[in-house]
Amino acid sequence: MVCDRRFFLAALAVLPALSAARADDAAEAVAAVQQLQDSQLEIIPKIGQMSVKQRYDALRPPIGATFDLPDIARIVYGAGWGSLTDAQKAEWTGALADYIAASYAAHLEGFNGKGFERDDKTVARDGAQIVTSRVILTKGPPMALDYVVRRTPKGWKIGDILAEGSISELAQWRRSLRGLSQSGFAGAVATLRQRTESLLTP
Repeated sequence: MVCDRRFFLAALAVLPALSAARADDAAEAVAAVQQLQDSQLEIIPKIGQMSVKQRYDALRPPIGATFDLPDIARIVYGAGWGSLTDAQKAEWTGALADYIAASYAAHLEGFNGKGFERDDKTVARDGAQIVTSRVILTKGPPMALDYVVRRTPKGWKIGDILAEGSISELAQWRRSLRGLSQSGFAGAVATLRQRTESLLTP
């Protein structure tokens, strides 16, 4: 009984530390999402006055800072990733980040939003923190936009974005780039860069 009581008291002592750790995780996950959304908010009022390339230049740094690009790159590349050298993985990751930023820049052309709402609390799911937010549209009800944020060696980073709770951006990137790696690494990178360039020069 004494042993059980000591174990119980020791467990109670650990709870505040665990709660603080979870709170820190949530705060860092929300901060990553806020950094990305703030970069978009700076562009939204000026969309009509900015070229796609100018929007790309503004978005590329925060995308590089907030996305879990190494893991996204691995998933999008697919089969054969494990056989690449570290230099090749880094090259593909950078090219994919350019493509993602160019996609965002191009799609902002018809953006029907004026801001974001974001919850400060997160939901833990499968080792990730889900940051719930909403796009405030110029017309119609807000659109749900959830961010899947995971702990990485460089802090909490965005691994996926879910529109309306289920439409995965990661799945869309993987679908649109499916099969590139079948042409070999050099061909895959060349094609990816061509697609990025076509987005920047419509």
